[in-house]
Amino acid sequence: MEDNSKRTGTTGNVPIQGGQPDDNVIQINLTDVFRTIGANFGKILLVALAFAIITLAVTMFAIKPTYRSYFTAFVNNRTSSSEDTTTLQSGDVSAAQSLTYTYASIMKSRPVIEDALKKAGLDSKYEYKDISDDITTDIEQNTQLVTVYVITGSAEESYHLSKAIAEIAPDYIASIVEGSSMKVVTAPVMATQQYSPSVTKNVAVGFIIGMLLMMIIVVVRSLMDTRVKDAQELETRFGLSIIGTIPNYEQAVKGNTGRERYYYRAQNRKGDRR
Repeated sequence: MEDNSKRTGTTGNVPIQGGQPDDNVIQINLTDVFRTIGANFGKILLVALAFAIITLAVTMFAIKPTYRSYFTAFVNNRTSSSEDTTTLQSGDVSAAQSLTYTYASIMKSRPVIEDALKKAGLDSKYEYKDISDDITTDIEQNTQLVTVYVITGSAEESYHLSKAIAEIAPDYIASIVEGSSMKVVTAPVMATQQYSPSVTKNVAVGFIIGMLLMMIIVVVRSLMDTRVKDAQELETRFGLSIIGTIPNYEQAVKGNTGRERYYYRAQNRKGDRR
């Protein structure tokens, strides 16, 4: 005689023991997930818009804007009085490229920045330790170009400090590295708009975060809801054949369309017979 207690089988993708679903397994149907998201899309959109508005308010009123000014310099391991640049050999270019990191470090060193602060009239407001992290350099690969960026809370201050560094650095570098020269290729300009924060970027990020968060919430709530809502879900989840259903007279009386409409009509006919 077959031992039914050891019989196993499957219902869809859900393992079952003795013909019953395993309660420890959660089957995720992507179709149901998308259907849940679609049914709650209005709520998802409202939450996303709320996050975007909150992010906009924080960006506009809680985060201090900053402004950036910069200049680009060409550095060389020959002075202007040296042999004409048209006769430079590849070794000279390679040597200059290797020195660009040294030049970049010198341009943001304490003596240069302190002298630049005095020249720009900002030495009473800033000290080197306060602004050193806001002065950065960038070296264009395989070139002799160094770009110096200055970021402060004022467009005017960033411009004047950047301009002062560009004026002081060439002489200071020449006094340290013999036979070198530096020329400004792109002069500093005053910023016409804030460098950070980016209002558009922050609002977009807030909107996306709000939408994803609400999507996760509605999907998780749907997965945690173990109630069977209709006959089709019962057949899908348990693989059972539905013999019959009990009509919902309350919904039928309210005038719902579909199969429930039949019961409403049947009820009215009984009333007419009486």
